[in-house]
Amino acid sequence: MAAKIISIAQAKGGVGKSTICANLAVTFSQSSKVMMIDCDPPQLSLSAWFNIRSDLYEETGLVLEQAGTPARLTQLIEKYSESFDYIVIDGAPHVNSTVRAMLLMSNLVIVPLAPSSVEIWSFATFESLIHKAESLNSALKTKICWNRVRRRVKSSEEVIQSVAKDSKLSAFKNQLTFRVAYMDSFAEGCSVYEWTDPVASAEIWSLSSAIKRVINKAEPVKLSKSSAAQTFIKKG
Repeated sequence: MAAKIISIAQAKGGVGKSTICANLAVTFSQSSKVMMIDCDPPQLSLSAWFNIRSDLYEETGLVLEQAGTPARLTQLIEKYSESFDYIVIDGAPHVNSTVRAMLLMSNLVIVPLAPSSVEIWSFATFESLIHKAESLNSALKTKICWNRVRRRVKSSEEVIQSVAKDSKLSAFKNQLTFRVAYMDSFAEGCSVYEWTDPVASAEIWSLSSAIKRVINKAEPVKLSKSSAAQTFIKKG
């Protein structure tokens, strides 16, 4: 059975893409075969995390590859989609041709957003790109993941409500709050499951369960090689 392909993508950096990717991959690996693809050269934060993790554990339960071009990403997915249950892709902190290719190859795109006005400025343009991708990838679903949420902060609640009103994209009800465990565990090559914050662990478990409910019945992605798809990858 073809792998479910999950991409973590946003139009700006510093939104927690790599951290979310790592934690979801570890969660899925408890019961499934998981491959991660780091599409963020030269930063390659996910790869750095994986290397630290590999030094800690003889067997991590994960496989990681890197893809800096759409051609390499396509090659990896075509080669390994039948060998894994989930392929989790970490995108670059901007929109490039590889990120656009991710949208055409995924069952689910997760868009991390922190509830601040700065985050929302780049979101409208990225959402427009996602809707273009939907016309070329009939299997694509997209969900917002609210990240670094500060509970009971009025400005945060207002931003979340505003996006819910104005965006055509729905958000997971499962939010990730602002907790140092996410940053500290990532820096040590760990997931929050291997850390000391049970609240963060519960948040990731809840999110991963919601993701499975969204995609477990998803149809395999048919990689389009049409001229329209190639134009989208090159120019958006």
